Amino acid sequence: MKKDHKITKGRPGIIGRFIWSIGCFVSRQLYNKSLNLQFQGYEVFDKLKPPYLLIANHVSNYDPVIVSSNQNHLVHWVANDAVFRHPFVRWAFEKVQTIPKTKGMSDLDTIRIMHQKVREGAVVGLFPEGKTCWDGKTQHLLPATAKLVKLLKVPVISVTIRGAYMTQPRWVWSKNRRRSRILLDARLLVQKEEIKSMSVEEVDLRLSEGLANDDFKFIRENSVRLESENRAEHLELYTFICPKCGRLEALRSKGNDVVCIHCMWHFTIDPYGQFPRDKDFPFADLSEWNEWQQKETRKRVEAYLLDEKASLSLLEDRGITLLTGAGLVPLKTLCRGDAQLLKDRILFTPYKGAPMNFLLDEVDAISIFKQQKLEFYYKKVLYRFHYNNPWDSAFKWLSFVEALQEV
Repeated sequence: MKKDHKITKGRPGIIGRFIWSIGCFVSRQLYNKSLNLQFQGYEVFDKLKPPYLLIANHVSNYDPVIVSSNQNHLVHWVANDAVFRHPFVRWAFEKVQTIPKTKGMSDLDTIRIMHQKVREGAVVGLFPEGKTCWDGKTQHLLPATAKLVKLLKVPVISVTIRGAYMTQPRWVWSKNRRRSRILLDARLLVQKEEIKSMSVEEVDLRLSEGLANDDFKFIRENSVRLESENRAEHLELYTFICPKCGRLEALRSKGNDVVCIHCMWHFTIDPYGQFPRDKDFPFADLSEWNEWQQKETRKRVEAYLLDEKASLSLLEDRGITLLTGAGLVPLKTLCRGDAQLLKDRILFTPYKGAPMNFLLDEVDAISIFKQQKLEFYYKKVLYRFHYNNPWDSAFKWLSFVEALQEV
C-alpha cells in the first residue's frame, strides 16, 4: 500500500457510502441502456451475503462500473495506482476505500488490506488478469490469485463480461465507443466450504475456466452488430507489424478500414466486428495476429543482438513527452525529446539537456496505461512516455522491451 493513500479500518463513512450510491445510480442511468447491458445469474448477489471475493475478466474501461452498479454491495476494488493520480478521483477512491496496486509489481500491503477488508465482512473486487486485454480473449490469470483465494477463505463470485471488448477495445479511444451488446454472466464460482480441500492448482483451474471468454466468438455466435462507422480506428496501436511486408508501424486506420502505407495491403472490419475470412487475410482473429507479431518481434530482437555491427537503434520514436513521478501523486512533465531502444537500454535524448539512459536490467514493471501511455519504473522512479502521433504504438515498445529483457 502506498504511504500517501489511507485505507481506514471499518466500513466507509457516510460520504463514501453516498459517493458509492450516487455513482451506481448515475452509472445505471448512463450505461444500462446505452451499452445494451444484459444480465445472467445476478440473483447470486442477493443470495450470498458478504464477505466474498468478486472477480471478473477485464476487457474495457467500463468493467468495474457496470459490474458494481447493478448489484447491492459496496465493492473494494483493487485498482491500478495510475488512476489515483487525478486529485478528485483519488479523493473519491479514498472515501469508498478503493485499494491501489502498482501494475506489474508485487505488493504485500495490498494483500494485507484485502485480508483486512474481508475480515471486516466486506466485498473485495479483483481483475485477476492484472490488466485489460488487447485481443478480446481472457488472458492467463496472475498465479497469485489462486493463492489469494486460499488465504482469504471466502466464497468467490465471478462475473464473466461478454461483448464489452467489441464495444470499446483497448486500442479504441473513448470517443469512438461502438454500441453492441454486453452480457454480464454472474455465478458462485467457489464456495467457502470447498476451499480448504482444493489445491492451488484446482482453484486456478476453476477460476480460469469460470472467466474464460472470447468476444469475437460471442459476437459471431449471437449475430450482434456494431453500431459504428469507426470499427477499425485505431487498430494500429495494437497491430504494429504489417503481415504482408513486415514493416513496423506502417498500418493506418480510418473508419472501418486499415491500409499499409508501404505495400498498400488493406482490409475492412465488417458490421459484426469480424475480420475478413479469405486468403488475403492470414489470421483468424486478433489473438492469432498478435501471437504472430510477438514471434516476429522475438526473431527481430535475436537477429539484432547477434549482429555485432548493428549501430542503429531497434526502435525510434520522435516528439515524445517524458513525465516522471512516484506513488499516487500527479506526474510532472520532465522534458520533450526522442526515444531509441538499443541493445541494453532505452536512450532518451531531450531537445534541451543531456541524454538519459535507462538500462534494461533496471527497468521494472513496464506496462501501458490506457491506450498509448508507456510506463515503467527505473531505480524506483516512475517514468511515462506520451507519444506524439495517434498511431505511435506503446504496445510495440512494450513488446520489444520485454523481448530484450527475456533474451
